[in-house]
Amino acid sequence: MRRQAARVLLLDDRERVLLFRWGDPTSPARGTWWATPGGGVDRHESPEQAALRELAEETGIRGVRLGPCVWTGTASFLFEGRSYEQHEWFFVARAERPAVKTSGFTEIERRSVIEHRWWTVDELQKSTDTFYPSRLGWLLAALLRDGPPAAPIDIG
Repeated sequence: MRRQAARVLLLDDRERVLLFRWGDPTSPARGTWWATPGGGVDRHESPEQAALRELAEETGIRGVRLGPCVWTGTASFLFEGRSYEQHEWFFVARAERPAVKTSGFTEIERRSVIEHRWWTVDELQKSTDTFYPSRLGWLLAALLRDGPPAAPIDIG
């Protein structure tokens, strides 16, 4: 299945990024992975609109100012027995000490998301957990050090 998705690098006032830990309930042996909030772009919706909608649905956080698209990429993965090829846009947003509320989760998210937490760059770089994108700690470090790129970086 081909689809487009918008993802949000939500940073708090301590420059930590919010990630959700996922697992495939139909294939627990595949382990878990951490990913940013985000999801599919609906018909007649821009990637920016999808990013804000997904952020509100998955975190309860509204009213953030969405920054620029900093990365793009295509991910291929298997989830709940379906193959996906997903083109993604990653946007930056900031929120001061936000409280995360997951009551807006979809049924798939309720059965697949295990937990959420805020990560520092150092924690990401030292962790042996699986992250998407796989080089998240180093990509985020460069983004925080250098600021948003002039054009989105293709991260694969």
